[in-house]
Amino acid sequence: MKRSEVLLILFSLLLFNPSIEANQYKIMTENFAPFGYFENKKLTGLSVEIVREILKLTSLPDNIQVHPWARVYREAQQGPNKIVFSMARNPDRERQFKWVGPLIADKIYFYKRKGSSTHIKTMEDAKVVSKIMLTRDFPEHKFLQSRGFTNLTLTVRPTQTFKMLIAQRGELVPMGELAALNTIKEANIDHSLIERTNIKLFETELYIAFSKDISDNEVNKWQQALDQLKASGKYAIILKKYTLH
Repeated sequence: MKRSEVLLILFSLLLFNPSIEANQYKIMTENFAPFGYFENKKLTGLSVEIVREILKLTSLPDNIQVHPWARVYREAQQGPNKIVFSMARNPDRERQFKWVGPLIADKIYFYKRKGSSTHIKTMEDAKVVSKIMLTRDFPEHKFLQSRGFTNLTLTVRPTQTFKMLIAQRGELVPMGELAALNTIKEANIDHSLIERTNIKLFETELYIAFSKDISDNEVNKWQQALDQLKASGKYAIILKKYTLH
């Protein structure tokens, strides 16, 4: 066999081998409990377990990477072949990605120090506190910014927001109910020192986001796998495991 013929065969295998194509996807999440976090040096979490089940059903390798959210979000926008979870789906992001989900729904509230003199009854009340700490590019960042809040202090990681709150470097932290307790625990803060206010910012649904270059056919496969997971009852078991408290 001629060398040119061998090269042609190898090229064809690279071009049409689905397992090679699958390995090109970069699947990313952040370290943010209960959705994805490390326990005994192993990656686990509500969304991580769901995505791993999807990977099994679609015969894709479990090559999930963990990076800071700012990097994850930027890479997902730029592509190519980037898959990110858990991302809140909102109008600002709708056309930037392709979507599979929802994975989970969450409610975002303001949190404050227990016994704090900060008393808010409305969103407008929150505009006049000295500082609201929140993580850059999280849904609550864009939500408050779009509503004219100018007292926002941005952090890189969610744990920083509660550490600043306890250190009295600000008055409020907006965060989802599912994430708040785990974030407080990760920050090594006694959860009894922080309380939730009655001011709900919004409800959000978390999805798997695909960079726009990934084919609709591939996205549909993931959606079908998630739907199958929910119908089988495995999804409910995973959900109960992380939301029982």
